[in-house]
Amino acid sequence: MITCGQPAGKRPPEPPGPKGRGLRNLLARVRSTTDFMEGLHRQYGPVAGYRIGAKRFCLISDPALMEEILVTSRDRFHKGTEQKAAMENACIITADGSDHQRRRKLIQPSFTPKAITKYAEQMVSEAFRRQNGWRDGQTIDFDEQAREASLAIAAHTFFGDDIVVDTRLIKGSLAGYRWLVVVGLLPFGKRLRALPLPGVRSARRAIARLDDAIYEAIRRARDDSHRTDLISHLAGARDEDGVHAPYSEAELKDEAFAILVAGHETTAATLTWCIYHICRNPGARDRLEQEIDAVLGDRLPTFHDYDDLVYTKAIVDEALRLTPPAPYLGRTAVQDVVIGGYHIAKGTIVQPYIRMPMRQEKYFEDAHRFMPERWLQVPQPGRPRFAYAPFGGGARYCSGFRFAWMELVLSLAVFCRRWRFDLVSRQFPAVLDLIIYKCKHGLPVTLTRRQPDA
Repeated sequence: MITCGQPAGKRPPEPPGPKGRGLRNLLARVRSTTDFMEGLHRQYGPVAGYRIGAKRFCLISDPALMEEILVTSRDRFHKGTEQKAAMENACIITADGSDHQRRRKLIQPSFTPKAITKYAEQMVSEAFRRQNGWRDGQTIDFDEQAREASLAIAAHTFFGDDIVVDTRLIKGSLAGYRWLVVVGLLPFGKRLRALPLPGVRSARRAIARLDDAIYEAIRRARDDSHRTDLISHLAGARDEDGVHAPYSEAELKDEAFAILVAGHETTAATLTWCIYHICRNPGARDRLEQEIDAVLGDRLPTFHDYDDLVYTKAIVDEALRLTPPAPYLGRTAVQDVVIGGYHIAKGTIVQPYIRMPMRQEKYFEDAHRFMPERWLQVPQPGRPRFAYAPFGGGARYCSGFRFAWMELVLSLAVFCRRWRFDLVSRQFPAVLDLIIYKCKHGLPVTLTRRQPDA
């Protein structure tokens, strides 16, 4: 039986895990977060505790316990302190309770199917433009191309065609954000981030430049009621029930940055992993190309093709299962609780490790094989809700998941309509996974032209 609440009587034991205050844990996690977490699961089971400095962590790799944390007893867990420390200001990613409910209600209309219909054309246009200059037989870094395409899509769909916010500003700000996240993981991270260290100052300058550009985009959005970009949707967001106040200008800036952080790199990483997997699985690649040819012929995709690209969506699902860009979530226990029979102290950072069940045989047959066909079949009976949760779950289920899915499916169709990709190396690429699970040194592929220009 799962219990999650204030323990009564004799206190249950602490979660098993490595001893000590954890300099070794910090180094292992920085070296490879997924290897570190999977090692904890193998050695200690579905509930494992560890420390880094004064911070207590608890890794959860059982889907039923994840559901308890994220859904059933979510009020006992707030957003992880790591994310809050990195973002610094409240936003959809870090807010809790009624503040999160307000922000989520205001942001949801920006990601309805009707709103995304208008974004789809820009997604296709930017993915197609990324191919300009590609040549038959050329070797490219697909990961770099995916990141550039995703950045361009974000710049245009979020902030409009006048490019007040360009990709260079976004790149610099995201690099600064990543730096502050890494510093925040260190012992005394909060104090280090307050010092005038060169890296910290550079990061803050880059973030400030993007902030200024976003404020300008907000002003333009409020001056033009006919705009259809994301910042305009947010600027005009109102609670129809009259309960919640609209966004202030500062809140709009923070929400726009939060959506960039949450969506840009995860989408680019997923698209790269899709290409990696189809290159390793020629049968899946052939079937994908056949579907794209049948649905699109010699034209580019539109929003209305999305529902017909069934196998393309299965490719994305399977890539998300095997190589999820966000392998774990973060929550903080706001009171003493019992999870899986173990006492979790107030203030412990609880990490649902969503990657683990998605790669286990008891939930997915031939779990380590890339099999998109599994998503065209009836789901395995009795599979827990959180056995597959690449977008999280519960009240904090990713607000922008429709946007991400549309971008992934349409971009994959655009790239694979004209080109066939082959890996330069068949070895699994080196991975950087402290924040996002992505290729450390890119993904070199060789191009073979399949169709002429549209």
